[in-house]
Amino acid sequence: MKQKDKVLKILIISGGGSSERKISLWSAKQVKLALRSKGYKVKVFDLRRGTDDLKKLSKSFDVIFPVLHGEEGEGGELQKFLTTLKVPFVGGDWKGFKKGWFKISFKKYCDQENIKTAPWKRINSITLSGVIREVCRFGFPCVFKTSNGGSSREVMVLKSEHDLKLPNFKRLSRSGADLMVEKFLIGIEVTCALLDDRALQLIEIRPPGDGWFDYENKYSGDSEEIPNAPSLNEETKQKVQQIALSIHQDLKLGQYSRIDFIVSSGEPFALEVNTIPGLTANSLFPKAAKAAGIEFPELMQQLVKTARVR
Repeated sequence: MKQKDKVLKILIISGGGSSERKISLWSAKQVKLALRSKGYKVKVFDLRRGTDDLKKLSKSFDVIFPVLHGEEGEGGELQKFLTTLKVPFVGGDWKGFKKGWFKISFKKYCDQENIKTAPWKRINSITLSGVIREVCRFGFPCVFKTSNGGSSREVMVLKSEHDLKLPNFKRLSRSGADLMVEKFLIGIEVTCALLDDRALQLIEIRPPGDGWFDYENKYSGDSEEIPNAPSLNEETKQKVQQIALSIHQDLKLGQYSRIDFIVSSGEPFALEVNTIPGLTANSLFPKAAKAAGIEFPELMQQLVKTARVR
């Protein structure tokens, strides 16, 4: 930043009370260090303090940078609130965030737009026995998840009826959240980072052993995360990127997002949208940007420079 330039004051929103609070705080710390290295004045605000405090504080800052995962940060309500502050913020349209982040609404969106996604069904039962019946009727192997879960915390792969006895299945079934089940597809898992309406190199994800990319594998460093998805041919890579960019633009997700896919029998199937991707050292979005020649501090600066009032 040039000496004569105004030193911008950045307010990072982090924390909150979701199951992803810890990851949000990690991400915020990384973003804070990166922006300070670029000469910005930076403060971190924990959303646990409430939106009234956020509204008062926002008047003293030039840009708001939400680094908040889970429903609080990614489900659209925060973005809807930020539009009332008339302060530039990093992010996109709150309606697109809501449609993309909630798993059931994203599935409906894919079906409506003829975007391939794994066959799925909403769970209508509210009792454990009813949920079990619906899952068994759907069939195994399958993926069982809440509509409002994130970072693989509220999701599990069910291989057989035996897994219905697991404590986590019972916990999710009784959580009161909207539930869904989808077919477990065998294939190559990849993720596509979108930055300023550009699809970056795909990252191929190879969990250890015969596991899957769950919460522990995401942040333990045990998974292989390989730039340029070497297991896919160029035509398939381009197809994934085109689908991801189309979703990103159609939902108006703003400066950046990340969309997960599985390529099964040569065809890409959209899995989930990350409206605020993780920004930790082990996160996939920064790795994709680095593969494109953009180091983390430059990436954060780019997001700040393109923030706007919505």
